[in-house]
Amino acid sequence: MGRIYIDVEESPNCDYHPMQTFETRTPERGVVELWVSGVPGKKGGHLIVGWSSDQDGSPCPLTLVQVTDSGAAVSLLVAGGDFGLRVKPEDSGDWSLAAEDQWGEPFMLLDPEAAIREIE
Repeated sequence: MGRIYIDVEESPNCDYHPMQTFETRTPERGVVELWVSGVPGKKGGHLIVGWSSDQDGSPCPLTLVQVTDSGAAVSLLVAGGDFGLRVKPEDSGDWSLAAEDQWGEPFMLLDPEAAIREIE
């Protein structure tokens, strides 16, 4: 279909990540917040938002799109703002860079069959 470019700046949320290009297989769709069962490397449900440089770091919408990863596998790309994504356990407090149970990621590639729920 097309391409999506991910370019995440170094920030208090996550380290710099060189620009990545993915071939899209479906149209991109915007989501306010995402619930995911089983973030890679973690157990239980997690919430994900885009993270923006606004106000020195704040939630922003994220983008979901199926992509071809390395020309072979199909993955669900979760992309955020210019500061990447912010992830927290579903029972965590407010979004905050100071929260020890939250972390930043430049983007995520999930199994397209992963249990997810869009939150408005």
